[in-house]
Amino acid sequence: MSGLALTLNEQRHRLGFKGPRAAQWLAAQGVVLPMLPNTWTHSRGEDAAATLLVARLGNSEFFIEDAAAGTTLERIAPSGDEHPPGVYPVLREDWGLELGGAQVHDVLTQVCNVNFAALILDSRPVIMTLMIGVAVLIVPYGGAVERRYRIWCDPTFGPYLSESLGAVVSECGGRIMGDPT
Repeated sequence: MSGLALTLNEQRHRLGFKGPRAAQWLAAQGVVLPMLPNTWTHSRGEDAAATLLVARLGNSEFFIEDAAAGTTLERIAPSGDEHPPGVYPVLREDWGLELGGAQVHDVLTQVCNVNFAALILDSRPVIMTLMIGVAVLIVPYGGAVERRYRIWCDPTFGPYLSESLGAVVSECGGRIMGDPT
């Protein structure tokens, strides 16, 4: 993608896990975990569609998002109250966005106080900050020339964040894709 684009409300399965045995249990499920807090990794399953994005939010808390058409989370998610001792599932109904393109930092400079252009992507950072007054979780990825950002927020703020961020993207000459509802 060479131009600036914002993809709205990406519908993907998301789930969180926390607790003193969460890392051990997830690893036993075949999930590749980041070693350090506030970092992320991809965990690949049997095929490319089984890719998970795994963010370690603390020593014992994880945010996991399935691929667009993935079913890996459905396979590993404990049903009902049948989770192992020391592993606590966390319902994640986050509103998901993706922002990318050559002018992405022009937009981010206007809506957030984090200098995203200075981030070292090799460290796979997870950023928790405010964007246009909304608490967000952000995972940057891509190359030196063109970065992309996965952004999540509480679903009650999703329409506001989408509309506000979309206005800035439009002002910068970008396009908006996806379903805003």
